[in-house]
Amino acid sequence: MEQEIISEKYCAKNILDLENGDVAAFVTRCVKERSLSSMVCELNAALLSGTPEEQNNARKALQHIGFI
Repeated sequence: MEQEIISEKYCAKNILDLENGDVAAFVTRCVKERSLSSMVCELNAALLSGTPEEQNNARKALQHIGFI
């Protein structure tokens, strides 16, 4: 299985682009693909040590998927 390498900024942007009604399906898909943990880890890293823009996007993305 080929894995996509996603930067924190790209990951956060994709999450923020999700419609509210698509969030649950996205999280479910990430759980099934076993990518949720690494995605949240990347967002947490951006939140803690990214640029101010990366921190803001990571926080918004985590809020959007219900983790904050």
